[in-house]
Amino acid sequence: AHAGRKGMAAGVVPETIARMRALGATRIRAWVGPHVCGKCYEVPAEMQEEIATVEPAARATTSWGTPSLDVGAGVLAQLAREGVETVDAGRCTRESDDLYSYRRDGAGMSLGALIRLRGA
Repeated sequence: AHAGRKGMAAGVVPETIARMRALGATRIRAWVGPHVCGKCYEVPAEMQEEIATVEPAARATTSWGTPSLDVGAGVLAQLAREGVETVDAGRCTRESDDLYSYRRDGAGMSLGALIRLRGA
């Protein structure tokens, strides 16, 4: 499931976990992949407040001192509250030249997801 800023605020993470559990999942491991970090994801103060009201762990400050969001931290906090084992494979897409970043490069978009179901 993809949970960027809007998805995290809308509850995509806990809803996805609830649905997986309703379908019989007993052990869930979530990987949080590369994303723009809180030091680089500048947002207007009003947006920061709106999102942080829903997920306080997402409140951050850029490296240059302006309001920002750390969506990775917010998603990890939501997963922890659900008791989900996590793997933090996140690197900042803006800071890592080997990763694509819309905020750095200004065009295009790519997204990947992997879900694997193991037999009991």
